[in-house]
Amino acid sequence: MNLENTGNHTHLFQMHVMWYESEMIPETLDSIMKAIDFAKPNIKFLFCLNSQTYMEKPTIGESKDMFNLFLDHQLFKTQEVQIVEKTDDDPFYNIGDWRREVYNDEYKYIIWGESDTLVPTDYFKIIDSISIEEPHILSLSSRKMWDDSWQGVEHELLRNMRGDQDKIGIFGCGNQINLNQVNMFNSLIPDIRIVRLRIPKIDGSMLALSKDLPRPFISENLHFGGEDTCAAGFFQLKGIPQYSISTRIKGHNYNHPKKRTNTEQNRDNSEYIEMNKQSRDEMMNFLLKLVKEKNEKNKSDNSKS
Repeated sequence: MNLENTGNHTHLFQMHVMWYESEMIPETLDSIMKAIDFAKPNIKFLFCLNSQTYMEKPTIGESKDMFNLFLDHQLFKTQEVQIVEKTDDDPFYNIGDWRREVYNDEYKYIIWGESDTLVPTDYFKIIDSISIEEPHILSLSSRKMWDDSWQGVEHELLRNMRGDQDKIGIFGCGNQINLNQVNMFNSLIPDIRIVRLRIPKIDGSMLALSKDLPRPFISENLHFGGEDTCAAGFFQLKGIPQYSISTRIKGHNYNHPKKRTNTEQNRDNSEYIEMNKQSRDEMMNFLLKLVKEKNEKNKSDNSKS
């Protein structure tokens, strides 16, 4: 794929879309268009349309036909969009591969879009205005997450909230939120406040990567899930800071009702469980190797001094 910034764009917004996610994509694209109309950013889009059926098979029709549910969207008609296709003619390919490969130093930010995540309407305006000199990663805030280890990236108004997801309602990450609700909540604190986190904590959606990051930040053999955790561990070991926009949530709908349509397979199937285990094992081996290299370098530096 060609990532060259031939149009001198400021940002690259990239997204990996599995065919069974297609029904929820129009809502996501609508949110992107509203953010574009609000800010008129200098941005390019890169989509991977993945119709592979190694793990999930369609109940009806061909997997690639699912993309027709959104390919006539206004975004593809009005913006500069490049599409990469992955099919069963290719070796197994998934989001870990995509996020590892789609990075270069041609853009101010390369943004990890996600099929189930709505973009706040003022997002592009915000990142256009941010100036951070050091290599870094930048995230939007989360709603109330499932455990306190995420407190540092939760929105300022939600960090001290207690209660189960059902009682929290739309402010809990396990419940669905729409774009109007995202924007209304974000308007409660108009100011843009950015905090530097002590330890990176990322869930992948709407993560923006600056120029000049070390790489590969995802293991070469990690194809499936866990790539965001792998990247977080890598950036921590390499001393790359994460900045969080603490007054803006993203609309990440982990449990979107249209997240998996036209397939009967789910994450309980044996193929998913095995692939997930392979990815987790690969991530641990990758990070443990980095820890060992770092410890050996520290020993060598100490002996010299």
